[in-house]
Amino acid sequence: MMTYDRPPRIATATDVDGDRLPGMLGETDCLACSVSMTTPGHSVPPDDGDEQQFIEFAHTYNGYVTFGNGPADLAAAVRTVRVAWDETGKLPNDPDLLRGCLFLEVRSHRHRGDEEPFNELAFVRALVGRIREVSGGSVD
Repeated sequence: MMTYDRPPRIATATDVDGDRLPGMLGETDCLACSVSMTTPGHSVPPDDGDEQQFIEFAHTYNGYVTFGNGPADLAAAVRTVRVAWDETGKLPNDPDLLRGCLFLEVRSHRHRGDEEPFNELAFVRALVGRIREVSGGSVD
């Protein structure tokens, strides 16, 4: 389990235009950490990538470790992103937050037993596209 010398936080709660996202916590109010726990050198799947590519990419990031002590901490951070996306169609600029969302989505998809392919879910496609935009197509 990770420990922190200071309270963890989300890097930014703004969209690509720098506008604050509705329902997003401000920098000093956040519960999540932007420490990356990834294996280096992962390409973001293309828009037309298959389900397995999307699932494997989502699992290259351990959102549970990065965002605190487990699923509840991660879910709290992801919930604000999902609400903002549902209301505005906008996503934040923070690659760790985006990847945390994708990680929780792939875990939730599996546990719910969804029949719709993971790579065809609108929120998943939006997350992967935004990760590609902010990362230049590759993440560490």
